[in-house]
Order: sequence, then structure tokens, then C-alpha cells
Amino acid sequence: MIDHQPDLNQLPKELKAAFQELNILKYLHQAGFRKRFGFSCARLFQLVFVLLFHQKNWFRLLESRQGESLPGKDAVYRFLNHTGFAWRRFLTMFSIATV
Repeated sequence: MIDHQPDLNQLPKELKAAFQELNILKYLHQAGFRKRFGFSCARLFQLVFVLLFHQKNWFRLLESRQGESLPGKDAVYRFLNHTGFAWRRFLTMFSIATV
């Protein structure tokens, strides 16, 4: 899954090409998604995004042998629910650029 490595190096080939072509991480940064410590916003976003395509449950993934290198469930939930992150701004900028 997603481990402590540079961004985009851990995505499946199909998703890596899409992330690069659509500049998803650039729009995350422009929308103000920044963290001071721990896993980066880009890495957390990639992790949540990849889970959708692997059809895996977050809790099952944490119980697996890969669970030790992944962020805890609290880190992901804080990322998704953080009031300082402008999700609408990100989606609007990303949608405009994509269309």
C-alpha cells in the first residue's frame, strides 16, 4: 500500500499516471492542505484514494502485516474531517482544471 517513501512512488502504475497528468497533489497544496508533522497530506490523500480502488476496508488494512507502516485511523479521520482544509476549494480547482 502506501509507505514512508517519496510521493507518487508507491501508487499503482495506472493511478500514478493519473495523479501526474491531473496534478492532483498540486491542487491539494494550492487549497491549503498542509501539515507540520506526521504523514503528509499528499500521502494521506493517496492512501484514502488507493483504498477505493483496492476495495479494502481501512480496519482490515490496519490488521494486516502492512498495518505497522501505515498511519493510524485517527490520523486519517483527522485529515478527512479537519476544518482548516478547504475541500470545496480543492474540488472546485481540480474540477475546473480537469474539465
